[in-house]
Amino acid sequence: FLDEKKGKMARLPQAAFWPAATVYVAAFVAALLSPGPRLGGARVFSKAELAKFNGVDRSEIYMAIMGQVFDVSAGTQFYASSKGYDFFAATDGSLAFVTGDFKNNVTDDVSSLTPTQLYQLASWVNSTYHAKYVYKGLLAGYFYDARGRPTPALDRIHDLIRQETLDMRKRQADELLYPKCNSKRAKGLNLVWCKNDMVPRRRVVYGGQERCACFRSVAVADRDPNNRRYLGCPETNSTCHRDPA
Repeated sequence: FLDEKKGKMARLPQAAFWPAATVYVAAFVAALLSPGPRLGGARVFSKAELAKFNGVDRSEIYMAIMGQVFDVSAGTQFYASSKGYDFFAATDGSLAFVTGDFKNNVTDDVSSLTPTQLYQLASWVNSTYHAKYVYKGLLAGYFYDARGRPTPALDRIHDLIRQETLDMRKRQADELLYPKCNSKRAKGLNLVWCKNDMVPRRRVVYGGQERCACFRSVAVADRDPNNRRYLGCPETNSTCHRDPA
């Protein structure tokens, strides 16, 4: 994701994101899925119209993310011509916000993103763009039609985000029961380990994601079919080599 303070792309830090999401997730999802007055009666831009707001043909710089158009003229250090993120100006590059591929992914088609990535992208829209820039309307394309109505693709995204919200809260509860492993990656070394004589296991959690989890005993770890031992690691070891991808 675009870290404007540092002027570079950065991943949304999970340590900061997930606990905060626990607090405001209900309000966030309600705001996302029922955007209310701020989208009511909004101007709907065509892609050709938005393309003119590039800071060259017109002085203003507009950009879109998830089909919502913002005046980002206040961020000329990022979006003006020849600046680091000028490719986001006058278009919707939602996919590239997540992938960081600015050559091939500056598009509004986010069908390849996972539910977790869609949730994070939607959070970015609310926490950064609605917070920092001037909302101007909607973009006809992947997310909205020419009359500003949500497309079937956006309806599907809403469903995925709703489910991801539920799965996320279940994953948080799971981590309270079975803490995350510690890990270390270095040249030729890829370790996971648990403290207090707990044992690590590969665990599939809600939403199909996999993580390394720590269990207080082998019996507790191995009675759950969602857990797998690390290859070549004795069942009672507190440290294991991570399985090759």
